Amino acid sequence: MAKQYRQLIEKTHKFPQITFTFVNRDWLLALSDFLMGIGVASVEIQEDFPVLKAILSPFKDPENILQAMNSFCRHLAIPIPEIALEQLENRNWTAVFREHFTPFAMNRETFIVPSWLKEQYGETLDGKQVIIVEPGQAFGTGLHASTALAADMVTGYGKAHPGFTMIDAGTGTGILSIIAEKNGADKILAFDIDPLCSMALATHMFLNQSEPAKFLLFVGTETALRQDMKVNLVVINIIETIIRKILPSLATMATDQLILSGILNRDSEPFARFINEHGFSIVKQKVQDGWVAFRCEKT
Repeated sequence: MAKQYRQLIEKTHKFPQITFTFVNRDWLLALSDFLMGIGVASVEIQEDFPVLKAILSPFKDPENILQAMNSFCRHLAIPIPEIALEQLENRNWTAVFREHFTPFAMNRETFIVPSWLKEQYGETLDGKQVIIVEPGQAFGTGLHASTALAADMVTGYGKAHPGFTMIDAGTGTGILSIIAEKNGADKILAFDIDPLCSMALATHMFLNQSEPAKFLLFVGTETALRQDMKVNLVVINIIETIIRKILPSLATMATDQLILSGILNRDSEPFARFINEHGFSIVKQKVQDGWVAFRCEKT
């Protein structure tokens, strides 16, 4: 798949755009969700053609996106699309994102507001907690179903367990960490392999007036954590293949519960068995737009 696109030559901070051309439109919505889930800045579905156009931030490696898309297509037996990669002319893409990103209810508990409309909203709206985001920085602005599902479960856990401690694995923009803090978390350890996530979480902490003393963030993997570390809750909102890789280490650190999101509903039964094998039982399961999230309790 990666061999099919034109290599970038210039080393400037332009925005890579990947165009995916499929044989039909059957999977476009699911594939669009997946691309947003792995951190592209925006996705456009062509109205009359089986085409997706994904814009990346200038610091995102297109090769990683292509490899992830390839694995996703093969897993679902979707014909591999044709690929075209180009660099968009340097322009004010922030203005473009702002034009298309409007406030929305992420789930029954949370209302997402972009930073440029912050002054127009209070702390709550129609009974929902308002979370301010800066779109386009990293994965996790609430647009993706897996983030919305995980956020709903984090909110519910926080209301029942004030003062809890949490690990947020693959934190992305840090939105789940922000929601955890707003709902009673006392200490949050968040990490991600993407260096952009450090700035994204700091931005969202500032926008949402979070208490910095409650957060610890690092760029890296779960291998950097002490094996004897203990927290009440471990949250992982990543694609299933990565969850399977890191859960064995992280499950031993959760003294109470896990929240796992980013699994396709069609794979929920084998994944449930995987959860049970690591000493947890499922206490809640929710599905949205073909994705499933689990809240699990230590057995």
